[in-house]
Amino acid sequence: MRYFLIITLMALTSLTESLFGQVKINGNLKALGNSSVLIQYYEGNISKSVNLKVTDGKFSWEAPVTEAQKITMIFPGRAIYLFIEPGNINITGSRDSLEQLKITGSKINDEALAYAKTMKVFEEEQKPLLLQYGKLAGEEKTALEEKLADIVSRKNTAANDYIAAHGQSAFSLNLVTEYSRLGNYEDVLRMYGLLSKKMKSTAEGQRIAERLVILKRSAAGEKIMDFTKKDDKGNPVSIAAFKGKYVYIDFWASWCAPCRREIPNLIKTYNTFKDHNFTVVSVSLDDPTDKDRWLAALTSLKMPWTQLADLKGWDDEIRLYYGFNAVPSTLLLDPNGTIIAKDLRGVALDKKLKELFL
Repeated sequence: MRYFLIITLMALTSLTESLFGQVKINGNLKALGNSSVLIQYYEGNISKSVNLKVTDGKFSWEAPVTEAQKITMIFPGRAIYLFIEPGNINITGSRDSLEQLKITGSKINDEALAYAKTMKVFEEEQKPLLLQYGKLAGEEKTALEEKLADIVSRKNTAANDYIAAHGQSAFSLNLVTEYSRLGNYEDVLRMYGLLSKKMKSTAEGQRIAERLVILKRSAAGEKIMDFTKKDDKGNPVSIAAFKGKYVYIDFWASWCAPCRREIPNLIKTYNTFKDHNFTVVSVSLDDPTDKDRWLAALTSLKMPWTQLADLKGWDDEIRLYYGFNAVPSTLLLDPNGTIIAKDLRGVALDKKLKELFL
């Protein structure tokens, strides 16, 4: 009897592992033919990728995935995201309409699709405003930016409300992950606090905790990292040289179209407040191959403030320290080198500077 019980328990353990510690995806897509699909995912805290062979539009993948997660599937010429969890998942549809794929067997993916529908109201509000953005100036542009900021604020509130109501959800966990990529410390910490202990203890929850450590470095009240970089003439310049002034550090790159579009606005802001103990320092994230383009951009854009660059691209030590995942990114410092705001631009930046000086 004892041996029978041991064998039974072993069988049950094996069955449990196969059901709850393994994911299996079967795909059958029209117009995919004989090609390949690349899947990027996590096994615990280890980032992995696997290249699957596709035969007549069919492919299959199994992996020891114990926690629900968002993965990337890269088809020839196109990538999609979907949520998976342990169990059997089926994907059907066509390579020509990946946004309409039918995915069954993943409750978290169903949850993600339902959430996306609730967010469409915000997207519909934004679309016509974004189409006008480059066509307006002066008070009209200011009013437009305020409308866009209000939509973003309401969207963030909706996300917080969702996480608060679904703290046990792996989809809520991923929402916090997404906000942590570009968000600020205070907002991400608030969202993280809404998650259950179970979600915080997952591998993804631990990655968010590690991200929060990095985000805290750029939180209001933190001192700026002491750094020295060369200017466009090759002279070393220390950020400490600007102590005693309010300093707006603009992290940008010559290849970044949104960065370049914002510079005329920043020049106006600079000219408005430069006599109020305020200055701007641009830090380029161009790499060595972009040096000529960077210098050409400085000539064409005519920015009347200090330009710094190590030309290390995304390996720039300041970018790595603060964990910026996109440009433009900005920091506003007080005269003591203390960070007082992050990622202020346009109307929001002008409003903050008026509070400080006027």
